[in-house]
Amino acid sequence: MNALVRSGFSIELVDAFALSIEQIRESQALTEELERPMMLLVSSRRSDADLAIRSA
Repeated sequence: MNALVRSGFSIELVDAFALSIEQIRESQALTEELERPMMLLVSSRRSDADLAIRSA
């Protein structure tokens, strides 16, 4: 995420996707997934003004 910010992007949303407790109960092999999110979703946007400045 720091690389996005350094490149002129602004972070709009961060969401950590994780399995539900019910899903983990169904498959005990997934217990380790409780330690960290399965996926990290990041939404970012680069402004047109920033693009114009960097391309000049």
